Amino acid sequence: MKTELFEEILDNLRNYIISESQQGKSVYFYQENPDPLKLFEKLNIKVELNKQKEIVLQEETKLELGGINKKSFSLVYPFSNSDFITHINDGTITLIGQKIKDITDLSIDFGMIILIGGKNIIGKDWDSLRQFNVISNGIEGFLIRTIPRKFWCRISETIIKNFTFEFLGNAIFYLYQQRFKDLIESMEIFFVNSYQNVIDEFIKITSNITAHINEKWLKKIENWKKRIDCEYDWGCEICPYQEECYEIKQVLVEREKIEK
Repeated sequence: MKTELFEEILDNLRNYIISESQQGKSVYFYQENPDPLKLFEKLNIKVELNKQKEIVLQEETKLELGGINKKSFSLVYPFSNSDFITHINDGTITLIGQKIKDITDLSIDFGMIILIGGKNIIGKDWDSLRQFNVISNGIEGFLIRTIPRKFWCRISETIIKNFTFEFLGNAIFYLYQQRFKDLIESMEIFFVNSYQNVIDEFIKITSNITAHINEKWLKKIENWKKRIDCEYDWGCEICPYQEECYEIKQVLVEREKIEK
């Protein structure tokens, strides 16, 4: 993606947020806490890399962000272009919508954008940076689930009292920096909830980024299919031979290790 296009997308996103704020929508800005561990201790919510692998069942859920019957979207965009990095407001968390304490519904519309910049990010890091396991497995009482075109987070009743979007943003910063400390130079996070029209506009504004991600993913799938001589047209996520394909992939990975 060209620098000019990336800059235009961010400018459009920021200008849109300002415009919506001027029209009366709730917008909040937070900065990364310089001592996140102290913040987590104060809120009494454990945040540890790969130490909180738990399932939050529906009956244990106090609030669901997004979900099957709600509008939702997520975008995680890692990039290595040094020009891109200069356009990121590093350590900034922007919330458009209600604070947790003001939400009375059991589930709400929700969207999240995470921008991650680092000039040392290369192809093999890209997929790892886009996975939600680093977040879902690192926050006590918090679970992220995804299926094609749907995304949601469950917040358990054990942490809801002290949970805030400022906390969530700081937990994401902390966990990513713990897991990818040699890669990440800057991060910026956007949360939006409750306003369906804002979510729609976010999706529209960032569509070129999404298209770029999809293009990279499709190329990866095509390269993988060529390696295993796959002639099927459907996507891997719905392929009835997914398990067998995965086993073949593991064999190829081990072979590559031996040949190095």
